[in-house]
Amino acid sequence: MAVKIRLMRMGKIRTPHFRIVVSDSRA
Repeated sequence: MAVKIRLMRMGKIRTPHFRIVVSDSRA
């Protein structure tokens, strides 16, 4: 799942951007 990879990469920065990415992927 690309969502998990993006979450792990964005999780390092700890930014609210990861929420937007997850919402876009879920949509």
